[in-house]
Amino acid sequence: MSRFNRRPSPEYRAFVETVREYADSEQEPGEDVRRAIADALEDELRERFKDYWKVDGTADTACLRQLITGEDECSCDRSWVDRELETVGEGDDPPHKPPHADYSTLWLDENDEPGVFSMHVSHPEQQLVSKTAEPNPEQRQRNGWFDFVELAEHWGLEITVMPVSWYNAMSTVNIFYPPER
Repeated sequence: MSRFNRRPSPEYRAFVETVREYADSEQEPGEDVRRAIADALEDELRERFKDYWKVDGTADTACLRQLITGEDECSCDRSWVDRELETVGEGDDPPHKPPHADYSTLWLDENDEPGVFSMHVSHPEQQLVSKTAEPNPEQRQRNGWFDFVELAEHWGLEITVMPVSWYNAMSTVNIFYPPER
C-alpha cells in the first residue's frame, strides 16, 4: 500500500525501493536523488508544460522585452549597470530579464511569436543584489516575490507559479505572460 494507491504494481514498488536505496546511499556532489529524478522526468515535464501553455519552441534568447513589446528579436543592448538595475526593477525601458531571473526561457507560440517567459527561481524570498543595483547595504537582501509582482504590474503582464519544474522536478517555475493568454 502507498499513500496514493492501495495496491501498487510490482514495478511501482520496485521503483520506489530503488529510489529509496539511491537516496540512502552516498552520492557525488550534484547527484542527489532530487537531481536524478529531475533528469529522469525532464522530457515528460517539459512536454506537459508545452502542452499546457500551447507553446512549440523557444527563442534564441530569453528576452522578456520581446514578450512585452512583441518584437521578433532581442534588441537589448544594455550596459552591465543597466542590467544590474533591472535586478531590482529599475529602468524606463522594458527589461531584458525579470529581476532575479534564473534558467530563463522565452517560449514561442504556434506562430513563432513570443508567448510565455519562464524561469526556475530558487528561493526568491531571499535574493541578494549587487551594490550597483542597490547601494544601500540594508536593502541588498530583497524579497524577490515583490519584485516579480511589481514588474508584472508595471509592464501589464500576468504572473503565475507552476508547481512543477522540468529543470528541477521538486521546485517551481515562475511564468510571465500577456493577459490575453
